[in-house]
Amino acid sequence: MRPIAKPTHSRGWAPVASPVQCSFMSRPRAFTLVELLLVISLITLLIGMLLPAIGSSRRSARNAIDLSNQRQIINAVLSYSNDHDQKLPMSGRSWPHMGMLDFYEGCLRPYLGDDMTVLHCPRDVASPGGIANWWRAWYGTPMTAADHKYLKATEPGEVNYSYYWFVKMYWAVDSTTGVLQGNHIMQQFRVESVRNPSQLMTHRCFANHGDVEGEFSGMNGAFIDMHAEWVRRDRIIPSGAPWYGTYNLDWTLWGIAGRDVE
Repeated sequence: MRPIAKPTHSRGWAPVASPVQCSFMSRPRAFTLVELLLVISLITLLIGMLLPAIGSSRRSARNAIDLSNQRQIINAVLSYSNDHDQKLPMSGRSWPHMGMLDFYEGCLRPYLGDDMTVLHCPRDVASPGGIANWWRAWYGTPMTAADHKYLKATEPGEVNYSYYWFVKMYWAVDSTTGVLQGNHIMQQFRVESVRNPSQLMTHRCFANHGDVEGEFSGMNGAFIDMHAEWVRRDRIIPSGAPWYGTYNLDWTLWGIAGRDVE
């Protein structure tokens, strides 16, 4: 009788692999150099695509905060005006103290409150702020408490403000040339003195809000009709005194009765 061959597979048992086979079968497969380089390239490509979008989103968010700040400031201006026979803010001091310090601390504090964070723009990278940084450059020395007229004892001399009230809002205009008379000849105007409320920029942010650092492509500003917006450079009407700068909106032609935006 021919012997019956054992089956190669049977319920309950299977051929046993050699130790060499077990070692080979349990070892995970490693990435090749080509595969690793491909993965790194894909990650680099994705980062390159995402970073500009993230940067753009951050700029948009900061611009939105800035415009919100400026709307709050112009609302405070109109509240001041309602309480002062429709007159615009005036402290009795001229440039630069009025537009940089007194405007907020003396005129608008009752409407903005003591929390002056609304006066700092998130895109203002100057330390402690654009106004104080300009002050150092102009006067060659830091701003101190003595420069303020309405500063509280607990507040620092160097403030972190970013916003500036233009001198055309409180300087008289030459009725013949339409240019500000200068020499600190002040005049307290009324709201109705603004002939073009949606085109006359009342104040602006010191920070650069363009897409390219160091390149002037426009500015964020507020208007007496209670709106604030980003204004491209090609929409800005050149100033009435170009020797002070083409886009220096302190010197708007016809001053408070003029226009800054097409």
